[in-house]
Amino acid sequence: MLRTASHPWLTRVRPTATYTIQGARVELYVLPHTSLHRISADALIVATDATLRMTKGFRKQLRDYAGFNLVEQEAVSCAPLPPLGIAITGAGRTKFKHLLHANLYDAQFTTAPELQRQALTNALQVAAERGWQTVAIADYTLDLRRALAEETAWTIAQAIAQRPPSLQAFKLLCTDAVNGWAFQQVLGWLATRGYEPYPAMYRIRHTMLHAAQGDWRSTPAHGLWRFTEPSLNPADPVVARGGRILREKVSALAPIALGDAAISAGGALPQPFVLHLAALEGGRIASQDALQSAVRAALVLSHNQWLRTVLIPMPSPLQGLSVDEFAHCVAESVSDYLHETLSRIERCILLGASEGEFRAWQGAVSRLREMLSLPPLETTA
Repeated sequence: MLRTASHPWLTRVRPTATYTIQGARVELYVLPHTSLHRISADALIVATDATLRMTKGFRKQLRDYAGFNLVEQEAVSCAPLPPLGIAITGAGRTKFKHLLHANLYDAQFTTAPELQRQALTNALQVAAERGWQTVAIADYTLDLRRALAEETAWTIAQAIAQRPPSLQAFKLLCTDAVNGWAFQQVLGWLATRGYEPYPAMYRIRHTMLHAAQGDWRSTPAHGLWRFTEPSLNPADPVVARGGRILREKVSALAPIALGDAAISAGGALPQPFVLHLAALEGGRIASQDALQSAVRAALVLSHNQWLRTVLIPMPSPLQGLSVDEFAHCVAESVSDYLHETLSRIERCILLGASEGEFRAWQGAVSRLREMLSLPPLETTA
């Protein structure tokens, strides 16, 4: 299981990152749910539905470490909660002084970003009316179906922008490492560029394509894609970094056919699984057909293994195709697959180690957006 880093002796939790959004100080905490009791605030906003049951997602994590029935029974006593309603309860054995349960759903038990933003705004209004100063907001992505952390982060930031003037300090809590990474990308953009459209991500059905720049060794994901040769190249530095377990798995799997893919445990790598894509020959991309075939095979394996987030760095060095050609080929192959299959993959991180690679990935995402977006409706005079 992919977890955030923690240490049993660490009692003081520091924010992963700090941002200034529309004049408000926003601290982001990415931590395991077993450390929720280390965060303090006047109120914690928790997403809920009309029943106020705390049986899944972040709600269950909070219930289990706040005293179980100590918090759930009090919450359920406030049910049914009307759409966009707010219920105030105690926070059990945590350092939060109060819990604000915000109903994100309408009367038909459906939700949308507009409803979520309005529910959060209502909760912030309640906090301001009671004179509370510091408000924590939980990442509620895990409480929804087919939700993506990038969209949750954007919605929460919009609610913070519409806050009452008396609230200036916020803490955002993420108990999932990948969701925390997504929050960092979106909040970093909002802090520097405001609410301009974010060009590095594009949603295709239930999957987010997210271009980013960084090091694959420090980017959380459930599966790492590795472009290699049919022999799986056991001397590759990625294999060496995975230790004995990964070396043995690679030796047992090799060789595979050109244009095919194989999956193995990640060994000592930070990603639990590695997908080996046989798209190279002699250190060069064999052909675009081989690349497309390997990408499709890796997507099928990722779907079957239920890898929610896959990390796709460019091969280094990249030969046989330019970075733009490689990025467009991979992105279009992923797009074609996602339009054909209702995939379990929630996110494809298109990672560039350099500025040029990142721009190539972002250009491929923008090209998909232009190809798949509908033109504006024509009007007649």
